[in-house]
Amino acid sequence: MTKKPPTIRDVARLSGVSTATVSRFFSGKESVIAPQTGESVRSAAQALGYTPSEIGRSLRLARSNVVMMLVPDATNPFTADVAASVEQSLNGLGLSMVLANASEDADQQDRLLADAEGLRARAVILQGAMDTPRLREMAVRHNNLIFVNRRPAEGISAPYVGIDNYAAGVAVGRYFSERGYQNQVAIHGPRPFSGSIERLDGFLEGLGGPNVLKFESSYKMEAGYHQALGLLSDRSRRYSVFCGNDMIAYGVYRAASELKLSVPEDVVIFGFDDNRLNEWLAPWLTTVKVPAFEFGPAVAALIDKSNEDECEQNVILPFKLQIRQSA
Repeated sequence: MTKKPPTIRDVARLSGVSTATVSRFFSGKESVIAPQTGESVRSAAQALGYTPSEIGRSLRLARSNVVMMLVPDATNPFTADVAASVEQSLNGLGLSMVLANASEDADQQDRLLADAEGLRARAVILQGAMDTPRLREMAVRHNNLIFVNRRPAEGISAPYVGIDNYAAGVAVGRYFSERGYQNQVAIHGPRPFSGSIERLDGFLEGLGGPNVLKFESSYKMEAGYHQALGLLSDRSRRYSVFCGNDMIAYGVYRAASELKLSVPEDVVIFGFDDNRLNEWLAPWLTTVKVPAFEFGPAVAALIDKSNEDECEQNVILPFKLQIRQSA
């Protein structure tokens, strides 16, 4: 027979106090309890192996110590690094993080948002949010949303943590222009996403007017690969390709390799993100370096200030061009 976990009543009985006193102790009201009484409750809880119910606590306080982060693709190394950075910083605040994969699916995102409300999450971090009616409704009811990487859609008032994607795109476009790269190509992310359009528009601005071939793509290696196979099969031109992220760039590189094209002699490739794998697996990739591990402290600071009504602010992180062999 499975042994039942100890309850608050068991702790009260062993420590010789009322359940109300035990409840006050575990809800952070130790200051109203005599030190000796508090020590008795602590000792009894340790002896029994009692852990207070986070669900019960969240019902009493109308919020929990849980933060939920929704990510667009849990397999993306950059996404994973940002999530790890956030979780580490939240641990320093005594908060726990639940990671959920929205998979770039609006319905899945809305189901997860409903779960976050059910958990009474202290904050909901949307790393790559999609604009949905449920998200807009939640933004009106709560002030605990934080947008990461993609800015909130027009009409949603909430803090944003990320780089200036437009400025980064401009920097890449100017880099292409200064080096005289011809036959410019942009394999950009999905158009509904703010970061995708900002990077693309900035790139076009930085180039200063030349015609650019544009291909819309998901942020996956396979998508970059299939886009590049068709493009690079035309060997009459030396293409210069700006990729919406490093995953797309990996796919372009794979296609170039299969077509026996040299990088950068036959094709120029420029990525975006500079995820941690580049140092080990793609030390050749020129890319925009986004500081993944600076997201955590910025997000944690916003959550820590949320009770002071200071959450309506943006945190713009620095970026730089990481120049290597591919461009």
